Amino acid sequence: MDKSKILVVDDEVNIVELLSLNLKRFGYEVITAFTGMEAITKTSVEKPDLILLDIMLPDSDGIELCSMIRSNNLTKNTPIILVSAKSEESDKIQGLLAGADDYITKPFSLKEIDARIQTVLRRASKNVFSTESKSIVKKGDISIDKNKYEVYRKENKVDLTLSEFKLLSKMFDYPNVVHTREDLLNEISSDREKTDERTIDVHIRNIRKKLETDGEDYIETVRGIGYRLK
Repeated sequence: MDKSKILVVDDEVNIVELLSLNLKRFGYEVITAFTGMEAITKTSVEKPDLILLDIMLPDSDGIELCSMIRSNNLTKNTPIILVSAKSEESDKIQGLLAGADDYITKPFSLKEIDARIQTVLRRASKNVFSTESKSIVKKGDISIDKNKYEVYRKENKVDLTLSEFKLLSKMFDYPNVVHTREDLLNEISSDREKTDERTIDVHIRNIRKKLETDGEDYIETVRGIGYRLK
């Protein structure tokens, strides 16, 4: 099993050494940074599983740094535990509002650090699983993975064009709703003047053929209007 990678950010060398030594003993891979700019760089390059971030840094405020990490699409989901000598409730609230997953005050217990890290990593893992699960929608024996742009019938992958995928995905999002040809056309065309609504009929016919649903047609034609997923 791969070790979780922890980025320790603190300007006090003795604290960094103490945390590094013990986190490695607890089974983590450890990387370090002593300034805010170094932390930003290593977060982007090293992609740590979690950041232990001290609030008081020589070149930046840890809370502002937390906000910067959260505003970057490449790092926004990286779990962050703020570490600070400030123990006032207002300081903790400020840190959590900036996007931190947890807040630990100095002096701290090494066992507490390990327990907090395990808790945050476990929570982050569940969130990733939940997000991935929501990307997959099913109807009968047909499933759509929206993240991978893939469609399966039972265990067999169905090769759809991008336009066909978008149309089927749209109907899966709103089953039993009648979609007009114009509505479906808007889903696949950015230039309405060059696209005929009869194009939708061709796409639907191709989708039905590719799904090969053994006589069970999931897509119902509503005469004079459009289509809906039954």
